Amino acid sequence: MSYWSRDFDGLPECVSEVREYTRNVVGDREGADLVELVASELAGNAIRHSDSGEPGGRFTVHLAEFCTRWQVRVDDLGGPGEPHICEPPPIKSVDDLDTFGEEIEAGRGLAMVAAVSSKWGVLGDQGARAVWAEILIPREGTA
Repeated sequence: MSYWSRDFDGLPECVSEVREYTRNVVGDREGADLVELVASELAGNAIRHSDSGEPGGRFTVHLAEFCTRWQVRVDDLGGPGEPHICEPPPIKSVDDLDTFGEEIEAGRGLAMVAAVSSKWGVLGDQGARAVWAEILIPREGTA
């Protein structure tokens, strides 16, 4: 196993720093794009939905490479909400589209993480939280 971690300020512009950091670590290895996507989504969620996004807040990105998978974990400062995948209510008519505001856009990050990960989860509580995901490394000839 190889392991890397780095702290970031809880500012929206730091998500691009997370992507750059992840690219530097993962390089052109198999699955690199998915690892970068997951890291940036989890970092963005830490900034938007936890106390890490408050003034002076910080979060940590952990990357671990195993033989068959990458693990991405973002530790944040916690907060009142529990990370979850949001699903908009069913649309029964065209008029229902008018009731969607931000909620049709919100909640897609974790859904995307879940879609590209073999598994993901949440550790911790309101005081500190870690959201993690594992991305399988494609075998040569299967990508």
